[in-house]
This record gives sequence, structure tokens and C-alpha cells, in this order.
Amino acid sequence: MAFFRDPGEMFLGCLGTVEQRYLVNLIKNAAKNGYTRFVEPCAGTFAMSNLAIQNGYKPEQIETSDVSMMSSVMGYAITGKPLDELEIHAQGFSDEELLDPAVALYAQMYLRTSKTAGNEYFFNLLKDLRDRREEHIEHIRQSLENIKKEMYGMTYRPLDMWDHLDEVLDDPHTLVIANPPTYFSGYEKFYDTQGKMTWKEPEYKLFDPETGHIELFDRCMNANALVVCYQEKRTGEAVGEPIFARAGTRADLNSYITSNRGEEAAALAEGRKIKRPSESKLAPIACSMLPRDYEITEKSKVQIISIKAAEAQYYRQLWTHNFVGSSATFNRAVLIDGMVSGVFGISKMQATSLFIWYVMKVPHTTYRLGRLLYMLAQNHCFTETLLDDLEREKVTKVRTAMLTKYPENKEVRGIMKLVNRQKDKNNGFKLTYEAELTDRTEQETLEEWLRRERQWQKSRKQNMK
Repeated sequence: MAFFRDPGEMFLGCLGTVEQRYLVNLIKNAAKNGYTRFVEPCAGTFAMSNLAIQNGYKPEQIETSDVSMMSSVMGYAITGKPLDELEIHAQGFSDEELLDPAVALYAQMYLRTSKTAGNEYFFNLLKDLRDRREEHIEHIRQSLENIKKEMYGMTYRPLDMWDHLDEVLDDPHTLVIANPPTYFSGYEKFYDTQGKMTWKEPEYKLFDPETGHIELFDRCMNANALVVCYQEKRTGEAVGEPIFARAGTRADLNSYITSNRGEEAAALAEGRKIKRPSESKLAPIACSMLPRDYEITEKSKVQIISIKAAEAQYYRQLWTHNFVGSSATFNRAVLIDGMVSGVFGISKMQATSLFIWYVMKVPHTTYRLGRLLYMLAQNHCFTETLLDDLEREKVTKVRTAMLTKYPENKEVRGIMKLVNRQKDKNNGFKLTYEAELTDRTEQETLEEWLRRERQWQKSRKQNMK
């Protein structure tokens, strides 16, 4: 039994033939439409990078990363870097032997097979690996040489997916294809040698598909880069904007390919002409802005209108000092008595929820207008304007996330529920909130918001005495 029957087996990954065929067209057309940087975090056996090289990308345009030792040994072999940087040690192998990538890959295969040698099949596999050691090592070496000829020039780093994404998401010329683990601690279990083999493992966070895909799209939905992600989910639970689906991948799970810009990614995959995101001239809409001291009453009229991304960005830049030029799928302005009082952006995130990407409001001396915007975004009468008939049946809540120095956000306290709090090394905390959709009109929302604001103002005055 050979370690790899042919070099191509090293690139199989977990994607099926149908998924790979779909991605071939997407990759090929992305290369023709200005996406000059190809990034594969969680590179595994470099399946996506291999497809990229076969379909329009040069190795020099490709960046890869992973946190597994097998990927790192392969990555170092392909890029010609010496393995001593990885500080690999293995039971039954000398450190000098392990500087040879073929021996290091053989050692891992042998040692992870040994942990299940009580099973007859794995016992026979282990015996074959031992008896034909040199033959296996030579076959691995030849496979690596063949791969290196195809892919030499790409970059590889032992690096956590999140750190790699932080570096590339702002680049509008980047195509990211992410294929994170499909079940919790999947890679760790598959490559486990029970401590018989160690290396200089990078720091990383275990990827849990239950929450990881949501975090991934929290980060990338507003990114300049085009992000494509493979995932296996139950029907209706795919995260991001689905562009491909195949039923019955395993058990009750389906295969999905999703994106942060579904329409654009689908157009690339289908060979249709695309319009890439471009810088638009920032401009206000044809309405005056709500005065800072304007008195809002139950007789005031509130409405939500659709606006262009550039119009939303105009107000966001006007009202915040640390504006980042990005937009959601749907950008909306809230008018009070015909005057702009705030803007917000919202997208379809999961089958059961919408995601509020930003809320910006006009500065006001009396009212917390941001709370009104969050409340309006929770209304069925609003969300139904964004959804088709099937989506209306499934979407039951809205979510939002924010980075803050504090463990709680007062702007949404009492109107959304804190469902996740994570420490963030740069900002303090990352908070995720959600709320069930509500049956109320825009005018009823205004009245409820005014009632709460007056109650808050009264309480605030009493506390100041």
C-alpha cells in the first residue's frame, strides 16, 4: 500500500468533485476580473491553491496558511524552506531524519496509525508501513517533488486562519477561499499521534462550526475582499450568502458554498459579467438633516427608505471619526418628519436571522436615536421588504456584533439580548446581540421608543439628585 497512489491525491481535500467543478469556474473568472491575490487559509493539502494554479493564477499570487503539522511540512517542502524552523520531534526517529519532509510526513502517518493498531485493518496498514518504509518514503518524496514543480513560488506560513484574514480582508483585489474544519477539533483528532510527535505549533483557536462560520462572516461580510467558504450544515443553517448547495453530504448535512457577496460570486461561477465594487462619490440624499435639538413627539412621522452605499457612507463618515468605507447588502436611512435621523446596514446572514452591520445616527441633545434604529430593524414589516416568501417563513430574529472596551453595550441594552461575549486583545470585548422579530408598525415603534426614552430620562434625573 502506497502512502499516496498519485500526487493529485494530496490535493483531494474534503470537497467533492461537484463542488470543485463549481469553484473552478469561479476561480478562473475571478483571475480574469481583477482578483490578483489568491488566499487559502486552513490550506490542508492545498486543494484550492492547486485549483487556482490550474485555472489562471500564478504561484506568486497565492498565499496559504494552516496550523497543522502535515500542512506545514508540505508547505515548507513546496516553498523550499528548511524544516529546522518547525522543531519537529518524533518517537523512533532522529531529529536529523526529520529534516527531510518525506520522512517527517511518513513519521506522522506511521505514528498516528500506530494508535489504532489494535484494529486488524490498521494493524495490517501499520505493518505495511513498517515493512516497506523506504518505498513509502521514496514515493512521498517523489510526490512532493512533482507538487513543488507545479506550486513553487507560492507563500506558506504556519498561521491561524483569523490572523491571516485580518491581513487580507481590506484588499479589494483578494479572493479568499476558506475551507475550515467541518466538525469541532476535526483536524486535531485526525492528525493525533498521542504525543509521539511534536513540533513548534503556532498559537491558534479551535474552530467550532457551530459558532465559527458566524464569526467568519461577522468579520468578512463587509470586507473589500471576496470571500468564499465551504461548509456542511443542516438545511437552512448555512451561514453567509449561499451560492451552491448539494444535499446529503453526510448524515443529515448538506454541502454549501457561501460568500460575503453572493451575487458577485455566483456571477463569477456562472461566467456572467460582473461589476466589481468601486469607490463611489460620497453624497447626501435629497433631505435635510434632523437638527440636534429637534423635538420628536408621537405625532412625528417615521419612515425607512432605501439608500445607496455611497449615501450611507456619507453620513457614516460625517458622524464618526474612525469611519471605515464599507457597506452592507441593504443600506437604509431613517427619516423623522422627512429629515435624516440615522442610517443602518443589514444583510442576510443565516436562514433564521438577519445581521445588522452598522447603526449611525445624527447627534441629538435629548434622544438616543440609535436605539430607535435598532428597534425599527426588528420589525416584521421592515424585514419582509428584504426577504422572499420562503425566507419570510424562516427568519425569526436579527443579530448584531460590536467591538467595545466594555463588557456591555448600553445602546442596545433592553432591546436586544447579549448572547455571546468574547475578549478581544485589541478592543476589549466582542459582543454579539440578538432579538426576536416584532409585530409592530413604524409608528408604533416610534411611540414605544419615546415611552422608553422618557422613562430613561426621568430615571436619569432622579439618579443625578
